[in-house]
Amino acid sequence: MIMKTLSNILLIFMLSILCQAHLSAQDDSLNKQIWRSIGGQDKWDSLQFLAFSAKGNTVSEELSNEERKFLFNRTTGECRFDGYNGSDQVTYLFNFKGSGTDKLFIGGNVATDGQEVKKAIKNQLFTDLNLLLLPTLIEQKSIQLKNQEEQFVGGQKLTVASITSSAPIFGLKLDGLVYVDQNTGEITRYDYTDKTEKISYEVSKYKEIGDGIRLPSLFNSTNNDKRTCVFSSISSFVQVEQKKFKEL
Repeated sequence: MIMKTLSNILLIFMLSILCQAHLSAQDDSLNKQIWRSIGGQDKWDSLQFLAFSAKGNTVSEELSNEERKFLFNRTTGECRFDGYNGSDQVTYLFNFKGSGTDKLFIGGNVATDGQEVKKAIKNQLFTDLNLLLLPTLIEQKSIQLKNQEEQFVGGQKLTVASITSSAPIFGLKLDGLVYVDQNTGEITRYDYTDKTEKISYEVSKYKEIGDGIRLPSLFNSTNNDKRTCVFSSISSFVQVEQKKFKEL
């Protein structure tokens, strides 16, 4: 009787190990699919400068709902913002990783205050990056991507996976679902909760940004038009003049 009980316990333990190994293999396969869809992790890791223009999903009234532009150095954190506060043109030079240049220009003049505008710009950058760079976030150590189920939607076979972070990613913790096309590896839908609001995005229009890297450019919110975000241009660069991060 004791031997039978021990055998049953051992069997359950072994099945549990095999199940975990199977799920781990599934998760790893999903990661590889997503990386292939955007050109590969090696190419992404070698990218240094990224620029994009975006409109929509504005997070603060300090910023106008006009097209905004960001240029940043992934390695150093140096960043340049060009946009609008009301009808005034705004340029903000800062380092999103920490200390460094911190210059705010409003209407072409140096602003001596403007802390709320600065905060709004940094929050907008992080909000934009959490969408634009969604396929690349799986490389973060704090991210967990877990297969949940398969679905057929509009003739597409999709893998639905949960994506969560144990620490903030670009200032925000992630807790949502991604829908991955099993044929292309592209993320086609992203559901998550922002504070108390549940947002559902249709993700599409992947764009070539240089060196074979592709990123999604349209995040169409199906339940709140104001949350829709369009990245009209996305570009990567090998070199950028340093004065872009130092001068107006």
